[in-house]
Amino acid sequence: MKLTGVIPQIKTDNKIQKSGNVAVETTVQKSTGLGSDRVELSTGSREILRMQEILQETPEVRKEKVAQLKRQIEEGSYQVDSHKVADKMMWSLLSD
Repeated sequence: MKLTGVIPQIKTDNKIQKSGNVAVETTVQKSTGLGSDRVELSTGSREILRMQEILQETPEVRKEKVAQLKRQIEEGSYQVDSHKVADKMMWSLLSD
């Protein structure tokens, strides 16, 4: 049984599909039956990937900041701004 009438023939032209900020170029080669895909990332996508790399390289604990705060607490010079604390608590409650 031949399926040539049932299954449409694959076209061999290049097609470019855009999805959001990502452009995808697909090429289908007729003679070998093998295809090759190519993905091009937009500038915005590349910037996001770079930001993710920077975040992965950044340590979770900023040792210099922790040491500075410990020193201020030990010296008694660390002051808590109660208004800032109250503001952040209110924003936290309102954002939930």
